[in-house]
Formats: sequence, C-alpha cells, structure tokens
Amino acid sequence: MIVMRIPSFFRLFFFGVWVSVCFGASDKLNVLFIAIDDLNDWVGCLGGHPQARTPNIDRLAKRGMLFTNAHCQGPICGPSRASLLSGYYPHQTGLYQQPSGKPMEKDAKYFHGHMLPQYFAKHDYRTLGVGKITHGYSAKLAFDSYGGKFAGSGPKPPNGKRFNYFLPDVPWTGTQTDWGAFPEKDEDMTDHKVANWAVERLGQKIKEPFFLGVGFVRPHVPFYAPQKWFDLFPLDEVELPDVRNDDLLDVPEISRRIHELPKYPKLAFLQKDDGEQFRKCVQAYLACVAFVDHQVGRVLEALEKGPHTENTIIVLFSDHGYHIGEKDRVSKHSLWEESTRVPLAFVPAKSQGGKFGKSGLLCSKPVGLIDVYPTLLDLCGLPREASNQGQSLVPLMRKPNGDWRFSTLTTYARGNHTLRSERYRYLRFEDGSEELYDHEVDPNEWTNLASRKEFVSLLERFRRELPAKEAPYHPAVRKGAVNAWFAEHLSRNGIK
Repeated sequence: MIVMRIPSFFRLFFFGVWVSVCFGASDKLNVLFIAIDDLNDWVGCLGGHPQARTPNIDRLAKRGMLFTNAHCQGPICGPSRASLLSGYYPHQTGLYQQPSGKPMEKDAKYFHGHMLPQYFAKHDYRTLGVGKITHGYSAKLAFDSYGGKFAGSGPKPPNGKRFNYFLPDVPWTGTQTDWGAFPEKDEDMTDHKVANWAVERLGQKIKEPFFLGVGFVRPHVPFYAPQKWFDLFPLDEVELPDVRNDDLLDVPEISRRIHELPKYPKLAFLQKDDGEQFRKCVQAYLACVAFVDHQVGRVLEALEKGPHTENTIIVLFSDHGYHIGEKDRVSKHSLWEESTRVPLAFVPAKSQGGKFGKSGLLCSKPVGLIDVYPTLLDLCGLPREASNQGQSLVPLMRKPNGDWRFSTLTTYARGNHTLRSERYRYLRFEDGSEELYDHEVDPNEWTNLASRKEFVSLLERFRRELPAKEAPYHPAVRKGAVNAWFAEHLSRNGIK
C-alpha cells in the first residue's frame, strides 16, 4: 500500500480553503442599522406615553433585547451621532456641539476612516446608507453607496406658512419648530422615500455581507405628518405629560442659563387658551411617532420577506430624546432624562439561535449609544476595534442583571455633564454646581437632592465617574450659539 504524504504547505492550503468555504465571507452576518431622530420614550414598549402607537418597534423589541435605561452621549444630533459612529466620547474628540463637515472629514485621528460603516467596509462588507445617519460628516464618505436624504426634514408648507408656532423675528427653516397635519400623502414624506430605498435593497440578493444604515427624520421638527396619523389621536382625547410650572426653581442658575432656548416653545405658550397648543403639540408628536413606526415596519417586513431574513442582525435606536413640555421646554438640548434617554434594541440574526440570550428580555442597566459600535462587532464575530471607548452589550444580552458599570455619561458643552445610574441621575456644571434626582421615587426629576447631607457619599461616587480630562473644542464645532450663555461659553473656549 502506497501512502502519499502531502507536503505541509499544501495541507495548510487545503485547510484554508476548507475554512473559507465553511466560515468565509459568505457566512458573515448582515447588519440592519435603523436610526430614528428625536424619538424619546413615547414608544409602547417603553411606556413613555399611554397613547403611543408603535406596534412595529414593539414587535422588534420582543424579538431581541430592549435596553430600558439607554442614553445618548450628546443630547443633540451632531455630537450624538459622531460619538456613536466613531466610538469616542465627546470629551475625547472635543466635538461637544453641532459640527460642520470639512474638519471632521480631515480628522483621521477620530473620524475619517474610523466611522462604523467604514470599519465594516474594511472587513469586506458592502456598506449602504440612506436618510439621516451621519451629521456633519459626509454620508457619501461613510458608505460605499448612499441613497440620499430626500429633502432632509421633509416638505414644508409653501409661502412660509406655519400652523401653530412661529416667532416673527426668526426666519422659517426646514427644522423650525411647528406642528400640524401636512402634507396630504405619506408618499410626499422624506421617511417614506427613505423606506422605499431600503425596501428595494432588502429585496435584492446581495452576494457580499452588507451593512445597511436606514435613517428616519421623524419625529424631528417640524411635527408634520399626513392627517390620517393625526386622526389616530383625537384632540379632545389627548393625554398631556406631567409637568410642573415651578420645576426649575431648585436647579442652579447655570443650569437654567445653559438650558434656556429662546427660539423654542416654552410651557407658558403650550398652556395658553386652556392648553390648546399643548394638546396640539402632543397630538402632533404622537402622530409623527406613529408615522415613523409605520415606516420602520415597512423596512422590517421587507427584510422578513426577502432573501436575508435568516442572517441579519438588527439594531434600532434614536440619537437622543425630546421634551414635550417637561422642564419648561419643547426641545432636546438638555442634560435631563427626557433629552438623554433613547430607545435601543438589538435583535440577533435568526441563524444565531439563542446564542445571545432569550428574546423579549429587558435590561435596566445604564448603557449608552457609545456601546453600539463594540456590540455590533461582537454580534458579528468581527475583531474588536481597540479605540472603542464603549463596551459590548453582549454580556448583558446573555445576563441582563449581570455586573456592569455604575453609570453612563452624557455631555452638553465642554465641562457640563450628566451621569445616569440604574437609580439616580447626577448633573455637574462647569462652575461646580450640581443636581441629583432619585428615579425610584421621582421619575419626573422634579426634586433636586444635591444639597441634602444624606447623599454626600453618592455625590462623591458620581464625581469620581466624571472625565478626568476634557479635550478642547474640535475645529468642526459650529460657531452659532443657542443662547446668551453659550455665546459666552464658546467665546471663552476660543470659538468666536
């Protein structure tokens, strides 16, 4: 009997071929990355408003894990998305406020070449995006194929018409605060066109593994959606959120100054005429949420019916929350709960079985959008990006009550931070002023506990969690200021 010995080189070669066939690029998992703009906890599965209608997001959450205590790293679009997509905290990059594009695109240390879709592209993924994913950084640079924004925040009424809110000295822009039924058809809405683009791609057979980013703008202002979505919430049946007119009396002066937004509606405006505008505003926000949930459903249905249903991981999130009257505001731009808290749900691929825990579980540990990047790499079996400052959420997906960090960080302007633990919220401002809220007994954050002696040790623990160093403002940060305090602050920090 003649025994043929295969040289070691060929043995390695054939083993490599076998590995490639069994575990190669064709077996890599796809990612469906769904971003929603300005969505707070008015989602059925989060219980933020009893009348919220979000059946599609709710069903998605039941398929995976819903993180009920998730928070953004910056309570406005640009810093939040920059942090999530780069994997760096704002205090590391200096991108604390809204950016303009070119300086970000030239920054090869933190942003250019480091964005989440670019990481997947380096690992042989086809990257596709549509709608609002990036903010400041060019989406055309971030993705191999980009479908566009389709008129950004959507159509607006002709001739500068506004329905319910306007300031005479403020020009009408695409993101001006207003609310009302407009336009007539879903097909005229930006998000409908975004969903169309994604639906078409999800119906195609794509040979390479793909990363598909789908960015919806509603419920971002203006709160416009077709009439049929308003009809779901009859005006005389609308339930208003809990608010207090004296809510800001126990916060430090710097907190009131930072959070002042002269161009945005205040509680007094909402409450006039027996609260008519308050009901209209709440109705419009609920309508926009229901509308965008429908668009999410269209995308999820296309995935379910298409060729990629078995091997696609889904993540859905909002870039930050939004106040609807709480804390005397209709806006984001704050370090309080309604502005920092976001929906966040992960659904492993069907082909992964129960590898990443049971479906339908909830996790109340304090997590952040900073954790999305490393979590997706972990779920996809890709090498860890060493620069990621967040943590993979996979351990919590397997054990929701397992060991985890004490708090998660959000920053709004250099030197001003909030930390959210499982029970408490802590705020610290650049002058050393503080706020502290106990969510177990005060979920509305009405009572500032920072001056009470019994919380001295807790305050000290939070202080130790604050960033030890904070980068100067990034060159990409825009010069515009939202109020008098910001004008002073930016000037002190070298932004004229």
